[in-house]
Amino acid sequence: MFKNRPEQYLVGNRAYREISSKLLGYPVAQQLLQEVYGFYGHYLSYSESRDFASTIFTIYLQHEPLALKSAEIRLQLGTDLLVEPLAHELLHLRMPLLGFPLVEMVEVPLYLNDYARDFLEMGHWVVNVVQHEINFPSFIALGFDPGRFLSRSEKPIDYQKLFDLKFHNGCAEEVDFPRWCIEYLRHMFTARHGGGIEHSTYARDTLYWGARLYPELIPVTDAIERWFERGAFKDPGQYPREVNCLLGMMGIPQFTGWVLLQPSAPRMPVAVRLESRSARRWSWQNNFALSQELGV
Repeated sequence: MFKNRPEQYLVGNRAYREISSKLLGYPVAQQLLQEVYGFYGHYLSYSESRDFASTIFTIYLQHEPLALKSAEIRLQLGTDLLVEPLAHELLHLRMPLLGFPLVEMVEVPLYLNDYARDFLEMGHWVVNVVQHEINFPSFIALGFDPGRFLSRSEKPIDYQKLFDLKFHNGCAEEVDFPRWCIEYLRHMFTARHGGGIEHSTYARDTLYWGARLYPELIPVTDAIERWFERGAFKDPGQYPREVNCLLGMMGIPQFTGWVLLQPSAPRMPVAVRLESRSARRWSWQNNFALSQELGV
């Protein structure tokens, strides 16, 4: 159907039928697809290619006036995983159906303008991991092997070498510290989400070398682990506040704009900005000057 054109994508019913064909033999996963398609309708799009670096989902928003543009899955071909990545991304797309808001905007202080893209990537990564923690039990409930929730193509990592060559590179502490937090959490939650015991070792190595630069890394990561165990972020009503709390602990600018997708008719969701006291602005020196819009 795709005729080896990685730029081609299918929309609406065509996307639904193509994804459904990939899920043959997995009736519970097909029920998940029906639920997702029943919400997004013609906004659902799908593409596949061996050229994609990974399988991802993206929900695109138009900001002025606010509207949903598309909910997209891009499937990487040529790996030993096919059905599991599709189910993984469908679980991400299901979250707005369950009442979880989308991120729309974050503000970065002007003096850290050079690192704005880094912060945007960090914020997206944190949201992705939080959603993984929410979705992992549902993935298992679909009947899949927990060890296939994430791809496992990572090579061994020498954190002492990274300490010397990469992380300790003179960049601003406001960027370097959250980067170490993310590196620790990346491995801790990869291990937690079926990624293998070796990631627990990577997490310990990250903490050891990162704490040599930033001793506060140890109590902060302890607090973050307690945050995850408390689990309040699993409540859609507390989700914006809790995500911002996590970002604040890591020293990452908090999200200042959130959007709810709400059904107005079958397969016709509308986007509504969430005015929430829980989405307060987080400040370095109370000096915000640069706004960055996010296409979630």
